[in-house]
Amino acid sequence: MGTGPEGPDPREPVTLLFRDLRTSPDGLAEREAGRRLTVHGPNTLARRGGRRWPGELVQQFTHPLAVLLALAAVLALVSGAPALAVAIAAVIVLNALLAFVQERQAEQAVEALADFLPEHATVVRGGVRREVPATALVPGDILVVEEGDRVSADARLLSGGVEVDLSALTGESVPVFRSAETTDVAGPLLDARDLVFSGSACTGGQALAVVTATGMHTELGRIAALSQRTRREESPLEHQVKRVARLIAVIAVGVGLAFLPMGLAAGLSLTAAVTFAVGLLVANVPEGLLPTITLALASGVRDLARRGAVVKRLSAVETLGSTTVVCTDKTGTLTENRMRVTTVWTPAGEAPADGTAPGDAQLRELAAAA
Repeated sequence: MGTGPEGPDPREPVTLLFRDLRTSPDGLAEREAGRRLTVHGPNTLARRGGRRWPGELVQQFTHPLAVLLALAAVLALVSGAPALAVAIAAVIVLNALLAFVQERQAEQAVEALADFLPEHATVVRGGVRREVPATALVPGDILVVEEGDRVSADARLLSGGVEVDLSALTGESVPVFRSAETTDVAGPLLDARDLVFSGSACTGGQALAVVTATGMHTELGRIAALSQRTRREESPLEHQVKRVARLIAVIAVGVGLAFLPMGLAAGLSLTAAVTFAVGLLVANVPEGLLPTITLALASGVRDLARRGAVVKRLSAVETLGSTTVVCTDKTGTLTENRMRVTTVWTPAGEAPADGTAPGDAQLRELAAAA
């Protein structure tokens, strides 16, 4: 054991933990706590990437349908229909702003996780118990955990026992008991019976604990980091919209070009034929399709938000709505991220997934397919 890149192992013996954290049961001196706050930073969940909104706003104008509408607006202006050009441009701008605002509201995953952290914490510093801002906690602080408190940082229990709600981290709905008398030196960190974690809530008991990690180095901080590390991939809806935009563009251009010789053959002048062809091209572009899609997805996001779900992208709503099977354990969490089919149920009966049990051949085929 010993000190790793992100601090000491919280499961090592308490005497070694005190040595590695350079602290004691009396806590840190105020001056040392201030120095560590400068070194480790505030106990908060940081958002990566800084100011990304200019790029996100520009991205709304590069939507395939938005580009198609922009071309239609230019053609409408060239053909002498400035009112139509202005109307199409207004649709593009309003839709981009609406989608941008909706996605900015939906992308508050880190801020939502930050709500699990309290504003204040009770610590022992220099042998004196006092209340400090939760953002001022540092590794080595002696934290007081009591019933009704929300734990402010990852910590190792020194004395006492508490019942804590870890549902924010593990998805388990039933509170678990954590005690300084029990020690676990192996297995997953979240299962250690002498550790408490940032973002969990104390539902009973009282204990003293030494802070081992704060901010983005906590288990809650790692979840926040993962929520910001996902790559943006094209959703099925975005792929289909691109195909529709290309199809509409081909049809509109084809109709416009086909009318030119027809118009000339009908006795129209070249200028009149071109103007009419441009009008046909613009008319074939569905100006209302893009805002309709955006409004429908925005409505889905708001409905999910009311039910406690966080959706980071509007297009993900359609993908979520198309899901037919979700594999989870009893509490709705993907605990190990390793799922396998063990049994197949059909109207004809039941069979193990390996297809080795005696029985109907059709069941074995279904099991093998699964």
